[in-house]
Parts: sequence; structure tokens; C-alpha cells
Amino acid sequence: MKLHNLNTRKDFKIKNLCLCIGNFDGIHLGHQYLIKKIIKNAQSENLKSAILTFVPHPKVYFKKTNANFNIITNDDKKNFLNSLGVENYIEYKFNKKLSSLDAKSFIEKILVKQLDIKKIVVGKDFRFGKDRKGDTALLKKLSGKYGYKLLIISDVKNKITNVKFSSSTIRRNINEGSFEKVSHALGRNWFMQGKIIKGNQKARLINFPTANMKPSNHILPKKGVYCVNIKFMGNSYKGVANFGERPTVKGVNLLLETHIFEFTKNIYGKELTVEFLTFIRPEKKFKDFKSLTNQIKKDVIKAKKYHKI
Repeated sequence: MKLHNLNTRKDFKIKNLCLCIGNFDGIHLGHQYLIKKIIKNAQSENLKSAILTFVPHPKVYFKKTNANFNIITNDDKKNFLNSLGVENYIEYKFNKKLSSLDAKSFIEKILVKQLDIKKIVVGKDFRFGKDRKGDTALLKKLSGKYGYKLLIISDVKNKITNVKFSSSTIRRNINEGSFEKVSHALGRNWFMQGKIIKGNQKARLINFPTANMKPSNHILPKKGVYCVNIKFMGNSYKGVANFGERPTVKGVNLLLETHIFEFTKNIYGKELTVEFLTFIRPEKKFKDFKSLTNQIKKDVIKAKKYHKI
């Protein structure tokens, strides 16, 4: 997948684009359906598939939310889009100039003049331009004038809830620790990834060593204990993890502590991926370390039962 930055490239030279516009945060099953449509249409019409997205997310830019907003990191989004077969990833910095651009000018200056699109694929509720006044009706109205085709895709609904897939709903489910719902909407498990750092070593004293990592710049899950899958060096493991501030041991910073079952390797400084499966209990401050130890033993039993080991 080729990466492009429209803010630094005035002479965009990729021609014959079949384009979809959006933030694609999380790349849930609704997004994946849309992306497959782009790729299929591009292949059948001898065009090049492309995604146009904005950084930061407009809601973050307008300060309607905090920085830990995105479901996945920007790098994870690029990697997943590449795995789906998208040929071109076009990034545009969302700033004052872009936010002030009216919908008609967005079509004329960016989609037509700068990108020279041949086809655009969007969902039926797609909105763009200043104050989100642009819609599919305007895209259709100007398609004849500027010579591009328009394909409007109906909402893709969750077969269980019969409600359309939504990044907002997924964010809420992550905040609530409802990871069965998250996994279903994403079509895969949500994960945290990072380098393993040294902790206070107290868990090792009670024979429950943990791999510790700081959270990345994405949305944060509910504080508590989870059943997790772990990916390390191409291998998969099962385990239990705590995300939070560790109040019993007077922790201050947020940390993900993962106990990997039947694992003894030294992995400090190595990268680990931890997939969240189901919520066990909220984080709690215990009266002493012994009470915490007894609870950890119960958490491990629950996690192993969930994992069927």
C-alpha cells in the first residue's frame, strides 16, 4: 500500500482513483464491507483503490473529546488497511484551513483538482465540508459536471442487534469493558500493543509474574481485570491482565499488567500484543497485599476456566 500526504504533495500523480473518504476508526465490519466494495469496483473498472482520511480525527481537532479517542492507533489502521488490499492511503491534516472549506470547494479543489477521482464510494449518511453540510445529494449533483461516478452503500447492520455498526458504539463498549460486543463489531479482538517495561516486581514474589506495558495513544478500556490472548514473536498464549493504576501497591500511572500462563521467558524491551476477550472484575483497592494475592488467585482460576485450560 502506498502512503501519501496531501499537505506536503501538491503534485499528486496517482491517477484513476476509486476513492472512499472517512476516518475508519477501528475499521469495524461496516468499514470492511465498504472497503471491499472499493477494491472490487476498482478492480472491475481498472481503477486504483484509495482511502482518504484525516489526522487528527475532527472531533479531537475541535476538542470535543480527549486525545485518547481513537479505537486503534494510526499505524495499526494503516497496517490493517494494507492487509485488506487497499492500494493507496491518502492522509490529509485536519486543520483550520480544511475545517473552513465548504463542501462544494472540497469536491472541486481536493477531489477533482488535486486527486482527479474517477469514482467515489460512500455510505448513505456520509457528510463532509464545513459544518458537515455536504452530502451524497451534492456529490451526485456535481458528478456529471466533473466526470466522476458515485456509488452509495447502504448501512451495514449488526446481525445480532440489527443496528448499524458504529465507531461511537465501539468506543462506549471499550470504556465499559464489553469486549464480546467489541470483538463482534470489529470482526477481531481489540488489542493493546507495546514494549514490555519493568514493574515493581511484587507480582513475581507471589509467583504471578507480569509483562507490563504503558497504554498507547488510543482509547482506554475500563479499569479492571480481563481474560486475554497474547501474541509474542509469532506465537499465541493465554493469560489474565489487569489494566489500571494498582491502588493496593500505591500505583500512580496507568499500566497494563499481563500474567501469561505457562510462560517463563524474559521479554523486557520486547514488543507484546494483548487481545482483550472478556471482563472479570473492576479494579479494587485491597486492605493489604495478602488480600490482593488471594484475589489474583481467584482471577487466574476464572481466566483459566474461560480459556478452558
